[in-house]
Amino acid sequence: MTVYAIYHYDFRKTRESALKFEDSKETTLDRAQEVFEGLLRGVNPLRLTNTKRDGTLSVLENEVLAKHDKATLLLVCNEKYKKYQDKKDDKEFEYYPGCYVIIDNREDVANIAIERVNAFENNPDKVCALLQDAINLKLNEYGLEIEIRPKIREASVWDIVEHQTNEFKDSIKKVVFNFPILEDVKGVDATKKMRKKLNAMATLGKAFNAAKASYQVEAHRNSTLRMDKTQEDMAQMVELCTTNAYDIHIYFRYYGVYRFGADERALCSLEDKIILDFKDNQTMFDEDGNSIFELSKWLDSIRHIIEGYKDGIPTPKKRKKSRQE
Repeated sequence: MTVYAIYHYDFRKTRESALKFEDSKETTLDRAQEVFEGLLRGVNPLRLTNTKRDGTLSVLENEVLAKHDKATLLLVCNEKYKKYQDKKDDKEFEYYPGCYVIIDNREDVANIAIERVNAFENNPDKVCALLQDAINLKLNEYGLEIEIRPKIREASVWDIVEHQTNEFKDSIKKVVFNFPILEDVKGVDATKKMRKKLNAMATLGKAFNAAKASYQVEAHRNSTLRMDKTQEDMAQMVELCTTNAYDIHIYFRYYGVYRFGADERALCSLEDKIILDFKDNQTMFDEDGNSIFELSKWLDSIRHIIEGYKDGIPTPKKRKKSRQE
């Protein structure tokens, strides 16, 4: 079971294009998805580049593994280095771990699912930025530009914790609570018990002439912290921070850092077998006896899951000039 981050994309016209469609008054913007579909073919369909440690650009391997019904399975490989010892000499070798990208280019859908894997430090946004830059290099010829945005929604601290730990089997490495140093805690919206604790922290902070104080907990190595809202003290601590807009930072192993007040990212799990069946052209039968790809069913379910989500901030453009190309 692997977790995928969900994004939505749309297109903008950057300039007029000389491309015309026979017997149609439609523009390239009207047919942008069709143009995009034509770019996703074969080995290395996109020029994905990453900056090496010496500042030069490396071209990353990518390949379209399968295409069915305007759904494309793309493999994007990173370039990484691993150190080892050979007869007491320190050496390193290059290796190229991959990440699956699923593009649902059906009309009125336009979603992308990016696998969250170690190949890209469990950060799908890195892959998204690479894809957006590479796709725009291709679309420039047609006077078009793609804009990819993560799907997000408002959620409480406990929603985030429960989704990540229960549904996605994520672990919590560290939690940090930040508090201001207050002259008087009487006006703080909290229980008497929590105000007493906050007052103790404020007293200690004043002794240091500090502007704020933190309470931090970390998990044992290869373990996880337990955040349970049925635990009274923990629930009151979270309530104190959320009610009074104090900072809470929760460090998940895979999700990354959640900061109180941030929106929740749309994440969905997918069995690896479904990916392999799609790649190997293996279908299944639906309730009506029709032959379909199970990945197509998963993509349909994604559309329903993210109905309550909105588009987040667009992926930033990060084209970097190198000393050599």
